[in-house]
Amino acid sequence: MAFVNELAGMKDIPPWMKHFPANGDGMTFVDVVFPAFLFVMGMAIPFALGGRIERGERWPRVCGHVLARTARLVIMGVFMVNMSGVNAELTGMTRAQWCLAVYMGFMLIWNDYPASIPEAIRLILRLVGIGVLVVMAAAYGAEEQGRLVRMRTSWWGILGLIGWAYLVASVIYLAFRNRPAGIAGMLAMCVAIFIGDKTGMLGWLDGLGTVSVGRLHLDLRVHEYFNVGGHIGGHTAVALAGVLVARAIRRPDAPPSAGRRIGLMLLLAASFMAGGFLLRSAFGINKNAATPTWGLYSAGFATLVFGVLYVIMDVVGWTRWSFFLRPAGASAIVAYILPSIIESGLSLAGITWLDTHFNAGNQAIVRSAVFALLIVALTGGLMRLQVRLKV
Repeated sequence: MAFVNELAGMKDIPPWMKHFPANGDGMTFVDVVFPAFLFVMGMAIPFALGGRIERGERWPRVCGHVLARTARLVIMGVFMVNMSGVNAELTGMTRAQWCLAVYMGFMLIWNDYPASIPEAIRLILRLVGIGVLVVMAAAYGAEEQGRLVRMRTSWWGILGLIGWAYLVASVIYLAFRNRPAGIAGMLAMCVAIFIGDKTGMLGWLDGLGTVSVGRLHLDLRVHEYFNVGGHIGGHTAVALAGVLVARAIRRPDAPPSAGRRIGLMLLLAASFMAGGFLLRSAFGINKNAATPTWGLYSAGFATLVFGVLYVIMDVVGWTRWSFFLRPAGASAIVAYILPSIIESGLSLAGITWLDTHFNAGNQAIVRSAVFALLIVALTGGLMRLQVRLKV
């Protein structure tokens, strides 16, 4: 994601290396990056939650873990989606200062502190982090059509969207844990939710309208906060595809052979692709709308890529080549926010040289690749310094 995000702001880049136009019907490999995160997150659910249940963890604790993780992702997503709107005059600080303070709050609250740090110190650091986020939220000011705008959910940000998909997919997994057919049925239901939303069948979700209690005005229209068909239907479908693939290869009671695992992954990939193809003419392919074809094609591609990696690393045993990517996998949230931290730091320092250099054509592609590798290296360095967000 660091590579494609850095490349997005460059000039004279081949169209296939950027997002497909927002109002178009199609996708590039760049449009598969975000759903790949959803897919991998879905794959992790049977291992993480299934492992907790197998260890005898009580259901209230498991459910509390799901809710806490959802809250962390959503909070981070909402703060990040508001970063681009910071108005220095209304906020009392520059955008770079506000962003760096927010990231400092994230680090203080959710860092995976080593056991050598006393619990009391960890608690104090987390309380300071909470205080920082509260102050930043209160100070936030943006301008829209000449009026002051405070923080709002907007489209929730990437981490927020992942958080909501994680919540729904986790609930479905816990309900149908040992019944893959039930999970597959709920994936189909998610596609049906998208169809129902786009055809007007979910208009009743806005039935409560706006409610006023004294000076407090509450907008209870669900569609003002969620693209129900996309956020709940489309994104959760991709996550459930990951759950299905993980469930197919992870059977503690009767672990399948390598050949059977590969066969199951090929079958699931073909099924996702076929489903996407059959729905193509109805809703097209569009990442922003999270159409079923975009989601199912992405799930199919992700399944095939995972299958190839499974053969290379688990069957053949060739694992050494991946050493330089491991930090990004072990500390994905840090790797995701580091580019924004670097951008804010450069802005605060008044360094603008990169705005006018290596920002077009092949130079921009090389620059983005080098930047992505730098992010992975920095993530690894931060891990060695015990800086890793546990979200």
